[in-house]
Amino acid sequence: MRAVLGSSSAPPGGGATGGSGPPSPGVSSVEVYGFVGWITSSVAYVLFLLWAYTPDHVLEAHGITYYPSKWWALALPAWACATVVFAFWLYESLCMMSAPPPGAPSTLRDRHSRSREAVGLASYFCGVGKGIPPLVDIPPELVSMVLHGGLAPLEVEHLFDKQRRRRGATLPSDEEAREEGEHSAPG
Repeated sequence: MRAVLGSSSAPPGGGATGGSGPPSPGVSSVEVYGFVGWITSSVAYVLFLLWAYTPDHVLEAHGITYYPSKWWALALPAWACATVVFAFWLYESLCMMSAPPPGAPSTLRDRHSRSREAVGLASYFCGVGKGIPPLVDIPPELVSMVLHGGLAPLEVEHLFDKQRRRRGATLPSDEEAREEGEHSAPG
């Protein structure tokens, strides 16, 4: 019996399923609770099936006269399935509500955005092949031209910089992006 229940001189935490000490023979409380829960749920499921599929006159013949309506045999599983579907739908809806709209400026730049100028990079692609470059945000126009334009990244960056200089436009500084991100933060 001592081998099943464990030794009384076992170190603390040294049960059969782990802990700080060496494993000792025996059964931990987690295993006991798991086994009891498994047995209880199995018995409850069998009783549910017996109640759901046994005709009323058979139950009454065995002296069982007080039991819920058979309507609940369909209603409870249906409500449980509907509740699970609703929970997934609710979670997705809350995620959509907390996300900014696709056209919002905060989806492109926020208070954590860093431009290549702020980091001191000469090019977005300068560190390719030489290690891991610093983390910076690449403008969406440049990403779109690389992915859908069929051009090399350095060539696209050269065209992008030339277009920016021609328009006289610059990317917002990190301070402007932080202020914009603070004003458009959800909630």
